[in-house]
Amino acid sequence: MFIDYKTTVWERFEIEDEHKESLLKFLKENPKTSAMEIYDWYCENGGDARWETLQDTSEEISIVENGGSSTIEILLNDKTIYQNGAE
Repeated sequence: MFIDYKTTVWERFEIEDEHKESLLKFLKENPKTSAMEIYDWYCENGGDARWETLQDTSEEISIVENGGSSTIEILLNDKTIYQNGAE
């Protein structure tokens, strides 16, 4: 039997300081941008960012934080026998 649970974790990539002004301009023009959109913007502008998972930042999330979807599922023989939220 497996207990699967959902967590959040912080990820990091670095942008060289020389891109500060153009990044701030991009963020001002795109105030609801995602981290992946920032990453894509950087790569499209010649950057070569490396991803890093920040250790010891994992936290369980609640059903509410997960939009009502499950954050805990129990599987037995590849079949879900319990979940604590919507499918």
